[in-house]
Amino acid sequence: MFTCLPLILWLFSKNPGRPGFAVIVGFLATFMFLPNHHYPLPLFPDYDKISAAGYAVLLGTAMFHSERFKTVHFSAWDLPIMVWCCVPFFTSISNALGAYDGLNALLGRGIQWGVPYIIGRIYFQDRQSMEALCLGFFVGTLVYIPFCLYEVVMSPRLHKIIYGFHPHDFGQAKRGGGWRPVVFMHHGLMNSMWMVSGFLSGFSLALSGRLKKLLPPLLKPYTLPMLLLLFITILLLKSTGALALLLMGIMVLVFTRITRISLPLRILMILPFLYVTTRSLSIWDGQNLIDGVASIASTERTGSLEYRINNETILTEHAWKRPVLGWGEWKRSFVTNDLGEIVSVPDGLWILAFGKSGYIGLYALIALFFVPPFLFLKNFPTSRWREPEVVAILAAPLLIMLFALDSLLNDMFNPLMLLLAGGLVGLYLNPQAEQSTLSEAVLPPSTPRIF
Repeated sequence: MFTCLPLILWLFSKNPGRPGFAVIVGFLATFMFLPNHHYPLPLFPDYDKISAAGYAVLLGTAMFHSERFKTVHFSAWDLPIMVWCCVPFFTSISNALGAYDGLNALLGRGIQWGVPYIIGRIYFQDRQSMEALCLGFFVGTLVYIPFCLYEVVMSPRLHKIIYGFHPHDFGQAKRGGGWRPVVFMHHGLMNSMWMVSGFLSGFSLALSGRLKKLLPPLLKPYTLPMLLLLFITILLLKSTGALALLLMGIMVLVFTRITRISLPLRILMILPFLYVTTRSLSIWDGQNLIDGVASIASTERTGSLEYRINNETILTEHAWKRPVLGWGEWKRSFVTNDLGEIVSVPDGLWILAFGKSGYIGLYALIALFFVPPFLFLKNFPTSRWREPEVVAILAAPLLIMLFALDSLLNDMFNPLMLLLAGGLVGLYLNPQAEQSTLSEAVLPPSTPRIF
């Protein structure tokens, strides 16, 4: 994990005209291959692979491209990430946990969430750089295919073989009479959503006709086979939720490409607001969702969903004891019995946010997922969806929406979604960047490749 810093600095030094390339490769390599482990640091949040990438990219920017910091001008559209990162401090104060605890929690969330967002604002604030990021997702998941197929056959053991431990409960890797690959992710669900993100990125680029132009000459004839192989791999990952989101994403991309109607995207933007509001206020008990899943899915999948919904209910009741700023860290938002034993299991990111940071944190988080796609639709009205360059990056707002939907039932943090979020906000705030030389930092205008 400590080789991450010199590796990313080396990438910056070897690509002086394309720092965005160093950012993409550095974040992808870190996220995909480093272990799920953390080292405690004095006075600072734990050092893990997410903070390792963030520290390294910020240092590389300061050393080689410090002028890039001047391109970021914060606005009201950045308020969701600011509130989400700062609310832990006020939560700690309101719970009498002290300023030190509050600062530590603020730094932890700031490094995990804020730093990738800021890096996105710095490096992906034009269409070409956003296109390069989407291409990076696609190529990264292609690289992951052999590792996934190995674990489909041999069981999720790569993390154990390389790093000496399993990142999660190994029992959860057994699904449907086979194995659900984890590779070097925290959980099989996280790996599945990552592969879905790569497929939709490549599919959007293919729909626009840009994928063949971006790939190296040797790979151009294999565009369709690569997409097909990636799709088959996702089927083998045995994640029903990720597969459902994949099919939804494909339908949305095809529908919007043909009709240039943004209604499906707008519906996806609203769904997380509706879900967290109705569930947190106990307006909706989720039973009809369970019944609907039971009619099309296995008993195992239905039982998993029902278990999550039931836990949400008891956690919501506990969260309402401190609804504004929440309970803070140290598992104080969990429900315990008379013996002090934890009897609740929070699976969804939204219920964790509500319990830890109250309504202020919860709606800051939901707004963080809402604002970048909203600004994309403002920046690129449907009248511009004939442009291949716009269709090519349509996956960017879609991936954020699908990540938000997945976060309703799962807590599978992905810093790459924050690169997209920061980039989309920056793209809206810097419309002149489309005609500027900012894109040269990722893709020189003389060539469409990033390899």
